[in-house]
Amino acid sequence: MMRNNQTLLLDFDSTIVQVESLDLLSEITLFGGLESKKKILEVKELTNLGMNGVITFQESLQKRLDMIQASKKDVELLSNKLINLITPSFSENSDWIIKNSDKVHIFSGGFKEAIIPVARIFNIPEERVHANEFIYSKDDKIEGVDTINPFSRSGGKVERIKELGLSGEIIMVGDGSTDAEVKILGNEFKFIAFIENVRRDPVLEKADFVAKTFEDVINFI
Repeated sequence: MMRNNQTLLLDFDSTIVQVESLDLLSEITLFGGLESKKKILEVKELTNLGMNGVITFQESLQKRLDMIQASKKDVELLSNKLINLITPSFSENSDWIIKNSDKVHIFSGGFKEAIIPVARIFNIPEERVHANEFIYSKDDKIEGVDTINPFSRSGGKVERIKELGLSGEIIMVGDGSTDAEVKILGNEFKFIAFIENVRRDPVLEKADFVAKTFEDVINFI
C-alpha cells in the first residue's frame, strides 16, 4: 500500500495503455484514404518528436490534429478501442491500483473523453483525470483544443501540480519528456521512466528509476 504522504501521477498514452491515443485516432480517421499509410506514419513521427522533446508538445499536438481531422464519433470509437488496449502489467496489478486509487492522479497530454472510461476501470474518478479537452464545431468536428488548459503545452504537467498544491513524495510515471519535467520542482519529485511499451533514450537519461513493468513501480514505491 502507498503511504499517506505519497501521490502517484500516471501518464496515460504508452503507459496505462499500450498506444498513443492520437496515433490510434489517425488510424481510425485516415485508414483507406489516399496515401493513408504515409499520413499515419507522419502522425507517429510527430508523436515521437514531441515525446522525445525535439519539438514542443504544443507544436506536435496541433500538427497531428490538423492531419487527423477527426469527429466526436471518431473519439467515441477511440475510447472503446483503448479499453481493450490497457498495458498488461496495469491489468495484472489492477487490484493494487484500485486499493490505492485515492492517491492516484492521471496526468496526460491525451484527451479526457478517451481517458475517463479507462480510468473508471481503476476506480480513478473523473476529477483526478487531468488531460486535454477537444473543442468541437457545431457539426461535431474537432476544431482544436482548449489552450487555456495547461496540458495543451510543454510544462503543463508542472503547472497543474502547482495548481493542485500537491505535497509530500510525488512520483510521476511515464514515457515522455513532459513527464520528466516534474523533476524541476525539487527532490521530493521522482520520475520513473516506464518502458513496457516504448523506450525513449533521451527520457531515460532524466529518470530516477526505470520500470520495465508496473510491478517495478510498485516495488519502487
